Amino acid sequence: MVDHPPLAPVSDTPPFTRTAGGATVCVRPLTSVEDGRACVELQRHVWGWDQADVVPATLLHVVEFVGGLAAGAFDQHGALLGFVFGISGVRDGHLAHWSHMLGVRESARNIGVGRMLKEYQRNTLAARGITRIYWSFDPLMAKNAYFNLNRLGAKVVEYVPDMYGTTESPLHYGLATDRLVVCLETGGRASAPLNLPTHDRLPIMTAFPRLSDVTMSVGDRNPETALIEIPADVLEVMSRSPATAHTWRLAVRDHFQWAMARGYAISGVQVNADGRFFYRVTRPLSDEGEIATSTAPTRAVHATPA
Repeated sequence: MVDHPPLAPVSDTPPFTRTAGGATVCVRPLTSVEDGRACVELQRHVWGWDQADVVPATLLHVVEFVGGLAAGAFDQHGALLGFVFGISGVRDGHLAHWSHMLGVRESARNIGVGRMLKEYQRNTLAARGITRIYWSFDPLMAKNAYFNLNRLGAKVVEYVPDMYGTTESPLHYGLATDRLVVCLETGGRASAPLNLPTHDRLPIMTAFPRLSDVTMSVGDRNPETALIEIPADVLEVMSRSPATAHTWRLAVRDHFQWAMARGYAISGVQVNADGRFFYRVTRPLSDEGEIATSTAPTRAVHATPA
């Protein structure tokens, strides 16, 4: 049995107020029945879910009693702009938090609300003695990948094929719900934004190579650093051609599983001057200075559909 220190009280982190996009935004726990109902409606707005997939207001309320977190970002008029929700438990022998959802109203995107919610989440969980936050996201979602890896400093720990199975969300267009699982340490300061080179001629693994690419296929060589291409806007691709999106899904799955099974770490997301998005992957050096290899498979996890 693993012995863990007691969690700090739920009311450990006070609400904080920031300015985002010229508006005053307050991040605080979801505490009232009205807060819970507003969050349920926001889930439907963001993901288009029916009742079966929505986290109900009752669960949003009680999760705080066991060290979970449900918080919202509210404007000066009390309207809910975004929320973050997760549960706490144990992973690999450590207290950990699974950040199950983060959603922002469409009219409030790109003004920093998502980062405010993650900052509040990180500070609150650190105060409770929880050192690691995990969550998942679609590896084809370029903007989410850039935010999670380059802005927040989260590290990729797993690639999980079809993690949630088929969902009713119109955003998925029937695609397999492959996910990257990432981990963010709560201790210390938030990482500075990561900026990767954009003009180096690295080998590229891609579903749709271009004439100027230095291409490589799975298994043909093991460079120290390589790029895995993803579409710049997969939602646009899915709406235009589901078959093309399916091709991207399978290619990126193969590329990630091959790279991670051989010990490659994901350094971050590289955005080239021509608007192409890539994951930059690097193989660590062994103690002898040689490129390390691994044949360990990626580990599957089980989770509630989200």
